[in-house]
Amino acid sequence: MTIQFNHIRLLLFALLCFTSALRASHYRAGEITYEQISGELYRVIVTTYTDPSSQANQFTINIPLDWGDGSPIQTVDRTSLTMLAGGTTQENVYIAQHAYSSDGVYRVSITDPNRVANIVNINGGINTDGVAFYLESVIRINSFIGNNQSPKLTVKPILDGCLQFFYMHNPGAYDPDGDSLVYSLGVPKDAGGKPVPNYSTPFASDSFSINPRTGSVYWVLPTGTGLYNILIRITEYRNGKVVGYVERDMQVRIRDCVNAPPTIPIVSNYCVQAGDTVKFIVSSTDANIQTVTIRGYGGPFSIPIKPATLDPNPGQGVSLATTSFVWKTACNHIRYRAHTGTIEAIDNYFDNPMATYATFDIKVVGPKPTNLQLKQRGSGFILSWNRDTCQLANVYKIYRKIDSSFYTNQSCVTGMPSNLGFQQIGTISGNINSQTDTFFYDNNNGEGLSPLVNYCYRIVAVFPPRRDNGVVIGGDPSESYVSNQTCGAIILSKPILTKVSVRNTSSTLGSIQLNWIRPDTLDTTYYVAPYRVVCKRAILTNGTAGVYTAFKTFAYPAFYLINDTFTVDTNLNTQNNQYVYRIELQFDSAGIFSFADESPLASSEFLSVYATDNANILSWSEKVPWLNESYTLYRKNSVSGLFDSITTTAQKNYIDTGLVNGTPYTYLLRSYGRYSFFNDSILNFSQQITGIPIDTVKPCSPIPTVTTPCDITGVFTTKLNWIPRSSCAKDVVSYNIYYKKFVTDNYTLLASFDAQTFQYIDTRDTLKFSIAGCYAVTGVDSFNNESLFDNAICVDNCPYYEIPNVFTPGSDGKNDMLHPFPYRFIDKIELKIYNRWGQIVFETNNLDINWDGKDKDSGTDCAEGTYYYTLNVYEQYLSELKTNKKRGTLKLMR
Repeated sequence: MTIQFNHIRLLLFALLCFTSALRASHYRAGEITYEQISGELYRVIVTTYTDPSSQANQFTINIPLDWGDGSPIQTVDRTSLTMLAGGTTQENVYIAQHAYSSDGVYRVSITDPNRVANIVNINGGINTDGVAFYLESVIRINSFIGNNQSPKLTVKPILDGCLQFFYMHNPGAYDPDGDSLVYSLGVPKDAGGKPVPNYSTPFASDSFSINPRTGSVYWVLPTGTGLYNILIRITEYRNGKVVGYVERDMQVRIRDCVNAPPTIPIVSNYCVQAGDTVKFIVSSTDANIQTVTIRGYGGPFSIPIKPATLDPNPGQGVSLATTSFVWKTACNHIRYRAHTGTIEAIDNYFDNPMATYATFDIKVVGPKPTNLQLKQRGSGFILSWNRDTCQLANVYKIYRKIDSSFYTNQSCVTGMPSNLGFQQIGTISGNINSQTDTFFYDNNNGEGLSPLVNYCYRIVAVFPPRRDNGVVIGGDPSESYVSNQTCGAIILSKPILTKVSVRNTSSTLGSIQLNWIRPDTLDTTYYVAPYRVVCKRAILTNGTAGVYTAFKTFAYPAFYLINDTFTVDTNLNTQNNQYVYRIELQFDSAGIFSFADESPLASSEFLSVYATDNANILSWSEKVPWLNESYTLYRKNSVSGLFDSITTTAQKNYIDTGLVNGTPYTYLLRSYGRYSFFNDSILNFSQQITGIPIDTVKPCSPIPTVTTPCDITGVFTTKLNWIPRSSCAKDVVSYNIYYKKFVTDNYTLLASFDAQTFQYIDTRDTLKFSIAGCYAVTGVDSFNNESLFDNAICVDNCPYYEIPNVFTPGSDGKNDMLHPFPYRFIDKIELKIYNRWGQIVFETNNLDINWDGKDKDSGTDCAEGTYYYTLNVYEQYLSELKTNKKRGTLKLMR
């Protein structure tokens, strides 16, 4: 019984769409917004604006709401009714809740008869009262997105305009979650979300446009009177991904009147730290000497906790109106993105007031950490600082650099500015209520900090994203301004390396020179004489040291006899290995030499070379406690045998170009460094290395074009053409053609051609069933380098399935069976045919239908007349199987 009732309701709805006798014409504008209550439970607010004078206004008592998840259409009763614009427009609000069953993208919509009559830019103004009114918004539910609300529109779409005068509208939108909003214009929609018939952009002497960032619509000098409808889409982005959108379908009446809107000077943007007060004067003038009223909309005015205010509110005056904007910002206002506010200035011109809007941004930054202090412990520093005054940060980032950086915070430059040279060395996160969150120990990841170096630190607080009511949500975290700088140096109580320089390059007889300086101080009452200085080495692989081995020991009977000295480490494989060193200080502990302290590690410079076409790409690495400020790269002169300087750079890479393929080139590197508190420069050489340029450069991919059966009827072949990119395909000798059926598949080779062929025709039999797939053409050069698949081109199916609207069952051999027109690329169908009482007389999954006009249950001939059908066509596309739902009428004649 329930199934039959649903069929009848579906049929009645179809009948409503097919007939014009019962239509109502009253819709002017509207939008759908939504709120996430919890989990997958959502509240939707539908706001419509209708013509109260219409006889069909009785139909605004309720609306049909489609939740977009296949659940039955819900009839939602009106929650409130408000008369606006002097009684010319009625605002209707409908509120409903719905629990979705899973993550997904859901299109919430209403389709309701009908729009008002005589809308100029829809169907030429003819029969627009027969065009349904459709609204939609998209909800994207995803656990990675987290809690989400749609943008809220705070300015109502009810103001008219004057012929040949500037018109402006701004929806006053703000996002409660602080997501990014992008505005665009679209086409108003008819039943089912299809574009209204014959839509045209409103006519203007100059232009009709929207600001994609602020949402302001500019109609520069309308050229025709009457009613116009436009659609504004507000798309919401989080972490760079679309999380939903809201569409406002609104109507503007252009009258033959003389009224220029008020003007508002540009309102400045602000960036403040939470707790600061933003205050500025807003003014508006009107050349027509009318009363101007100033109101505020959008984020700062709508936030539920400590919103901004206007004083007076509203601001009002004849010809000139002024008011003060005041916002005492609070901790819950901290956001990654700015709060966007909208100022409206509206005049009181008879029955056609006009408005101007100004938008502004106020970014509220979290308070920066203060009172940063250092205390040495062992070979490192304990850092401590005060928590942010809001006590809302859940992460602190710790940065370090060598030597002081004089910097004061710049407005809206949050986090660590990249040009200061600081490197992030740690992060503290977790329980923000724990006092240990404001402590950090830096000992260079266990390797120890070096004496003679001035280490400087700064801290950045990170604040989790919050909804406008203060609840933590998913989204973009925001960073505070960077803290003030604090610097310190480790006491020199250990030997310090000042040179690790390769003297000879060899796989067996290489050598490296080490220099070091003595410690300044030592607790000789605990670390008693005699002493030893032990030199230890290890092989450094990908920045990690292997096992250290002692290779040289120096003995000293007293501490004051320890001196600055050097040694040469020999019989090394400096050609292939990078070596790292420590100098260990030992003392006499009951006749056994024991560890007292050791130097920070320091490695040799190590050159690497990658040979490519007519060039060698060089890079180098080191792990040292001093600061290397520059590097000089040398190349051996093939004539003199000496090394010539080819560049000096602060980078750790260089491309040596203009070389001859197949010719060996030998290189040597010298680094230039320093300690903060050491007078001498630190100069070190790398090993020598040789590179031989060779062509390893892939040619550019050709640019393909494709012709499919969608372009040429009756042929099931795909023609592929491609154009070589002459700028980087000079040595291409052949082309390969690849294919894959689905986007997620791997490419397989279809064919190969010489460099003079630029076309391939795919005639495989499988194309009769599906042409969907991706093609890639690659070029192969004389060194067998193959281009990338970066210019691949994908072809999608172009399904077609239509049913005739008349057929004549019988036995005359003409049109005796109901068949579809010639179809293509259809996976399956689900067809149900109803009589006028809503009873199913025929149903099938057969693509060819083959209905003979008989009732499916009784087997008797169905009577002549009009029948209604519902049809689900399952169409195969490149990425998915889609369902195309159709409804229509069918006339049976005998």
